[in-house]
Amino acid sequence: MVIFVMRFKDIPKSARMYIIYHVLIAPTLISWYLLPLYLMMTGYNPLEVGVLFSVTNALSIVLVYIVGKFFDRVPIKYGLVTVEITNSTAYFFYFLSSGAMSGLFLLLGRIAEEASFIFYPLYPAYERIIYPKPNRTEILNWHLRLPEFSQIVSFPIIGYLLGYVFTRPFHYRISFLLISITSVLAAWYLMKFLVVDKEREKLSRESFSFRFSPRFWKFLVIDSLMALSNSLIPELVLINYVVFKLHKTLFEITLIEVTMSISTIAATYLSDRMKRDQRFMIFLGMTLVSVSLFLISLGVNFPILVPLYGVIRFGSTVMFPYYRSWMWSFVPPKSSAQVHGALSSLRKIIGMMSPAIAGFLASVGPTFPYIASATLYAFSAAFILMFKKL
Repeated sequence: MVIFVMRFKDIPKSARMYIIYHVLIAPTLISWYLLPLYLMMTGYNPLEVGVLFSVTNALSIVLVYIVGKFFDRVPIKYGLVTVEITNSTAYFFYFLSSGAMSGLFLLLGRIAEEASFIFYPLYPAYERIIYPKPNRTEILNWHLRLPEFSQIVSFPIIGYLLGYVFTRPFHYRISFLLISITSVLAAWYLMKFLVVDKEREKLSRESFSFRFSPRFWKFLVIDSLMALSNSLIPELVLINYVVFKLHKTLFEITLIEVTMSISTIAATYLSDRMKRDQRFMIFLGMTLVSVSLFLISLGVNFPILVPLYGVIRFGSTVMFPYYRSWMWSFVPPKSSAQVHGALSSLRKIIGMMSPAIAGFLASVGPTFPYIASATLYAFSAAFILMFKKL
């Protein structure tokens, strides 16, 4: 049997421009490692970093749902622009975090960054609108694939420069400034190239209705377990393990990221050709992640750690389009942003204290967060196996 694989040029233009946006901003995602590493370089321990992140997480929970409701009635495009503007503000504050005012600017930066996270539910809401349903899985695979190519090229260069050449805290603050400028340029790109479909995006309050079916409760159980599992292994856990236990640098962390990017690309091509049962693919992905996390918890050295993180990303990517389609099957098209906002609020409630817990576990033992995360993923996979139908 011949399986048709969609080419990038066959994707609708509006979707292509949106994917290109993610390709352009992909190098700046290294910032998720830069800030925790910068904090640890300047004297914070893993528990203190985790507490800082947990406190600012708590400030944004209610706002997530409010934002979701608001952007059901205005073009989602402007919410995505707001992500970049608030992100730019956050990293400008990080750039200023030096001297006697360092703590204040770090707190302001974290609050601004959390404000940008508030709008993240708008990404899947926008994708639901512009990715045509008949080819949604193939387009989602392109969406995953191309930004990873961007990271494969950019991350090792940035990692080497900040790991071996420009290694002082001042150099990290300059990096924050460059990320701030890049976010402004990304906001300009969104304003210029993203489409606004007022009929499909702009909705009234009365148009929203949602029923919690038994199938949706199954999804909530799995999604909550996965949210908790993922929140227990944030970037600070990997930084603590690689930099402070294995005595490596940011460059070695970017090599792990490159391996994960390669795994993502391989998994998307495999997913295009494996038209398997949705339940099986989600179970397969969860099992690969759980087993890899258990192996890392044994305290492996760097050459083993790298491929294990590759398997984790491979498993996550294989199940991603099937998991996202499962989620979308419960979401009313006319209230996509609102429902995604509610789901994001739930995930944030679950993960509110997780950075502090992860920091505490990492302080007790660098591999302890991996044990906890692996256990939760194993429970998720077991529940999927128990469900005869998703």
